[in-house]
Amino acid sequence: MEKKILVPTNFSKQSWNALIFAMNLYKKHPCTFYLINVYQSQGFLSEAIPLGRKNSDENSEKETSEKGLDRMMKGLGFRKENPKHQFETISIQDNLINGIQDNADKLGIDLIILGAKGDSAGINVSHDNKISKISEEIEKCPVLVIPEDYELKTEKDLEIVFPSNFRIPFKQKELIPLVELSNSLGASVRVLYINTENKPLSPEQEEIKGELAKHFSDIPFAFHNLTQTTPSTGVHIFIESRECDLLALYQRKQGFFSRLFQHKRSNELNFDPRLPVLILKEYE
Repeated sequence: MEKKILVPTNFSKQSWNALIFAMNLYKKHPCTFYLINVYQSQGFLSEAIPLGRKNSDENSEKETSEKGLDRMMKGLGFRKENPKHQFETISIQDNLINGIQDNADKLGIDLIILGAKGDSAGINVSHDNKISKISEEIEKCPVLVIPEDYELKTEKDLEIVFPSNFRIPFKQKELIPLVELSNSLGASVRVLYINTENKPLSPEQEEIKGELAKHFSDIPFAFHNLTQTTPSTGVHIFIESRECDLLALYQRKQGFFSRLFQHKRSNELNFDPRLPVLILKEYE
């Protein structure tokens, strides 16, 4: 089945790198990549590679946007073509979040891929940047964030860390992007439980854990436990100790995801992963 991938771009290096990462990730799959530039959105073009003199005139913004997308298409033309991949461009004047959400809904997008500047994913809401806003506010469509400086170590067995507290059941549809990512990379999923209270799982948690095992029955996976640590510190320690390759987070309005970004104590880790992060979305 064809995949529909939305790649927001501001014509920066990290946007281009995210597109190339996505193309390699889905090199065996039929895909349509939608390259979207939302112009006249405050600050989103500020880090772009200059394409000419910029002013507040709408026609100039539109021209800049269309020229930038045309450059990307020409750049793709110089690469060895993958017959399974198709590309379309979208230039739209809108609020950044609305522009991405509306097109994700309208086109039936399976995954949004973002390129983050520097060596971290930049999804921590304390950063108050465009990446954190998109990953936080986009609904009903998973988001994969790729740090600009990240290189996947294909010479090793890849691992995707998936933290869970086993308190709320998952819907199969919500986990499909993680299962597909595991299949695409040949990576195992490491389900990580942070036992902050050092107590055994309740019967309800055991049931949810069992259901999760059924959801992952077609991919390699394993359960892991850490005790006497906070969620953010525990995830960080696990990633570092095992040299994990990707992190998957399930985003609910209330739950484990939001706890990763709470800093009630001054010694709490500023959680900002230095690896690609797949953000799974809750479905009503």
